[in-house]
Amino acid sequence: MAHWQQLLDELVAPGGSARGLEIAGDAWSGKTRRLDELARRAASSGWSVARGRPGRLQDSAPFGLFLDALDDLVTARGGELRARLGDEEQERLAALFPSMSQGVPHDHPSCDLYRECRAIRSLLRELAGGPDEAGGPHETSGPGEASGPHEADGPDQAGRPGEAGAPGGHGLLLILDDLHRADADSLDLLGYLLERPPTGPVLIAVAHRPRQLDHRTHTLLADAAARGFAHRVELVPYALDDPELTSLVPPGVDERTRLALLRRSGGNPGLLLALAATGTQAPFAVPPEPPARVAAALLDDFQGLGPSGRAMVGAAAVLGDSFDFAVAAAVAGLDEGDASAGLDEALAEDLVRPVGEGPDYCFRDAVVRAVAYHSAGRGWRSGAHARAAAALRCHRGPAELRAQQLLYAVEVADDEDVRALVDAAEDAAPRDPAAAVRWARHALRPAVTADAALRTRAQSVLGRALLHSGEFEEGAAVLQRLLAPGADLPAERRSEAVAAQALAHRLLGRPEAARHLLDDERPGTAACAGDCAADGEGVRPGCCTLRLARTALVLEAGGPWTGADRAALTALAAGAGAGGGVVQDPAPLAALAATEAQFGRMSLAAEHAERAAALVDALPDETLAAHLEAVQWLAGTELFLGLPRAAETHLERAVALARRFGQQHLAPRLLVGLGQARMRLGYFPEALACADEADHIARDTGATPMLALAAGLREELDLLHGVPGPVPQEPASLLPELSGREREISVLVSQGHTNQRIARSLELSPKTVETYLARIFKKLGVCSRAEVAAMVGRAAHLGSQEPVPTARPAA
Repeated sequence: MAHWQQLLDELVAPGGSARGLEIAGDAWSGKTRRLDELARRAASSGWSVARGRPGRLQDSAPFGLFLDALDDLVTARGGELRARLGDEEQERLAALFPSMSQGVPHDHPSCDLYRECRAIRSLLRELAGGPDEAGGPHETSGPGEASGPHEADGPDQAGRPGEAGAPGGHGLLLILDDLHRADADSLDLLGYLLERPPTGPVLIAVAHRPRQLDHRTHTLLADAAARGFAHRVELVPYALDDPELTSLVPPGVDERTRLALLRRSGGNPGLLLALAATGTQAPFAVPPEPPARVAAALLDDFQGLGPSGRAMVGAAAVLGDSFDFAVAAAVAGLDEGDASAGLDEALAEDLVRPVGEGPDYCFRDAVVRAVAYHSAGRGWRSGAHARAAAALRCHRGPAELRAQQLLYAVEVADDEDVRALVDAAEDAAPRDPAAAVRWARHALRPAVTADAALRTRAQSVLGRALLHSGEFEEGAAVLQRLLAPGADLPAERRSEAVAAQALAHRLLGRPEAARHLLDDERPGTAACAGDCAADGEGVRPGCCTLRLARTALVLEAGGPWTGADRAALTALAAGAGAGGGVVQDPAPLAALAATEAQFGRMSLAAEHAERAAALVDALPDETLAAHLEAVQWLAGTELFLGLPRAAETHLERAVALARRFGQQHLAPRLLVGLGQARMRLGYFPEALACADEADHIARDTGATPMLALAAGLREELDLLHGVPGPVPQEPASLLPELSGREREISVLVSQGHTNQRIARSLELSPKTVETYLARIFKKLGVCSRAEVAAMVGRAAHLGSQEPVPTARPAA
């Protein structure tokens, strides 16, 4: 920004020579805003400012862009100009500017591009108040001079000597915005002026979109910059974390929306504001209708489209932010030739852009798609959605895109359509639970007839998607109906429903209900993992689902954990690492690492955590979104092991994914874990922000256990800052169960020492320190070093403490 201000000062500084400024950037990137700033700076320095941009009214007029810019100035100074310009120049200019026609014969000369360019060049000189090039007030062509616009100028003829520029004039700023839409004559004139600048203080500032500017004008501007005549400013996108960009996000938006706005803006400030005004949606969802002022700003972009172009753009908008050419042509109802011509029109206007070398294309941005969609009639859109569903069925398009079309089509035709809705909902549940809920509900409408198995599957997906989106009570009710006595569910579907219902009980603070539910399923699954491993067929998904649900419950709320449970989980983890049915699923390894840490087997916990971390780090975001609970278990183990930096790294990624994909059911617990990691690293304000966000989400969703977790993190932070907790009326001794050595280690832990440093201080081996820490955790019923530090700190402050709870959930 400082560089830009310095450039403006240099451009409007007093001087007698013409200069140029080129501002290049995509739509919404701030070109016009910078021109506004330049105009204000020039006007305050006493310059005359002329400003023009192409428009439909000027399209039929020669030099329309220049006429739009200069007409007001010419009208205001017509008498003065007529006195200073030669007869031929007046005749040429009178054909363009009505105010110059006074006293000039109506017999206008025939069109001569070169002479008209010379006349307008002289006009710019006079408007700038500059001196004549050779002491005379006007230019004419000498005998034998070439008349082409690219030939050298002839010598100026003698004129009225002694005439000077306009008294007190400082210069002329000529602003030509949206140059990429200018008429051919205006572009020829600009090229002439770049090669033969007018004398005097004239600043020609142009702004354009590089993708839409013709090659010849690109070359002329580049040559002007190379000669030092023009200064080029290329507006590049901001970094997404740039404060100047993030400050444009409207206040009050939630974190998920804020991140989505920044991501979809691509660092473009104007697009960010337009998206904020319009709203964001998934790339395949129907876009919200943009406000009138946003739509009006894009109207000119659609003016160059013919009927085929409009049909192709409308069809593409029905399909999504990106689209396949053949499918869009089918939706538009065009044959290949007309569809290709329409697509070329849209490409020329930079409304759509190619994606790679194939038949795929995308909209320039989401706002263009929104305007294209809502500018089509409602009735046309309904038919287009039906055609899109049929075309996607024929071309075997993505299930999510097909499901989106079925939402707005007139009817759902058959079981294949219902299956597309359910497939899309199941696939989207971890990444877009709100969309998954819409699709599953659409498949379950009373008017839709479908196979019983499909309806059962749709209910299962609906229940899980409701949980993911934070609708815990409704999700639990849907799953309860699915698990009613007498319900005929396939084994795998029943396992999914039971695990989901157990999750609902956990989220609503009913761990005993979850335990009873899982115990009822236990007889058929107790030895399931071992049997699956023994028969060589790999681990069956239903067995894995129930085993992990039981493990999650034990890690959160405690409970019986037998050797058989450990063996079954170990078998699942071995299958995950050895190529079983869950090769890319880090959950079994992460769960095993967490349970080993919970019971003090730190070496085994570290081994399993390392393998789980390798799986987590290798997964792309879209895949990891389905395994965020595994990241929670992994990070909790890393906190147990004294690795807060690794835990913070994993939890930062998990929290970002939970926000991005709307996983309200896991976000608070992940935020609390991230707060604990940051607290261990000494980032107390950041840890408190995590607690606040977790509390906010928990209140919105009604998840009382998560409210308690957020409150617990706040309490720990208060203790570490020396803020005492509530003083019990009859305090009992805080650490009565610890031995002398265990108390020593607890105090060193509270002072922030690592295991290695504690071992050196007490002349012990690090492994012995690990063993002592495992005993301390077990005796105090805690699961992190931060909790030990908090309890020791309270003991130091009060000299006593409330009775230690007999069980605490794991991180």
